[in-house]
Amino acid sequence: MKKLGAVLLAILVLGGLAYYIAILQMSDVDETLYSIDMDKVRELATSIDGPLPTKINTEAPIGIEFPGAAVITGWSWSLHKLPIYAYQVVYPEGHVMIDAAMNEEQAALGGGSSFFDKDSYARLQVALGSASQIFFTHEHYDHVGGAVAHPDAIALLERVRLTDQQLAYPENWMGVEYPEGALDDYEPLSYDGTMAVAPGIVLIEAAGHTPGSQIIYVRRVDGQEYFFIGDVAWNYAGIDQVRTRPNLVSHGFLGEDRARTHAQVAELKALEAANPTLAIIVGHDEPRTGSQIASGLLGSQFE
Repeated sequence: MKKLGAVLLAILVLGGLAYYIAILQMSDVDETLYSIDMDKVRELATSIDGPLPTKINTEAPIGIEFPGAAVITGWSWSLHKLPIYAYQVVYPEGHVMIDAAMNEEQAALGGGSSFFDKDSYARLQVALGSASQIFFTHEHYDHVGGAVAHPDAIALLERVRLTDQQLAYPENWMGVEYPEGALDDYEPLSYDGTMAVAPGIVLIEAAGHTPGSQIIYVRRVDGQEYFFIGDVAWNYAGIDQVRTRPNLVSHGFLGEDRARTHAQVAELKALEAANPTLAIIVGHDEPRTGSQIASGLLGSQFE
């Protein structure tokens, strides 16, 4: 009986340790792994001639659910809604799109959706089709899928601005793909650190969640600044608490550079503290996005 008790105790200890490492462990942040030079970003934002954006609209035509414990290390296991937002940056003439959400068929590749709004998705497809440029915060299927599934997806490629790193790891597209040969002559964006791509829009390298992750800075004509962070954090609480996804999700399922993502949320928190009006736009945070719509930072429907 003593031996059996010792074995059971060992199993409990090892199981508890494994659970701690997989779900609860959070190392100290290494802030040397990531930084953003705001002076350089702001300079680049006005380096391309032309009027600056006047407003930004958003919609989430589809969403999924994850346990909170998978969203942020230390959260509870209760289900947490993750709407999948896309964004329309509106200029006096025309617009640019950031991210493209996905459709129901694509959502099934990852376990299905918790909701789908066909009218919102139809508006998204119209906005994608009339955009002058389309950028992606990163190359996961729930961010590129809507562009790939567009009825004129091949013609749309002339305005789709994928980066070389977003194309370099097709496994990160998670089964969403263009027809064979469609990308043979495609010339992706390539940049080191930062790149101005339109009046008021700057790409900021943010590899971590994926190799092709980037933060997209937008400056509105009235001076309002935005960071579209994609999946650096799935919920703003990750930035506020300087916590990332747990090891099991980060390493086991996503293959992230967790240490660099941790440094990114720390940098975002520091930049927000130094720039209180900076609007950090999180790709899957319904309460925060709702409050940003209510305050006028974001419009609630694509034009």
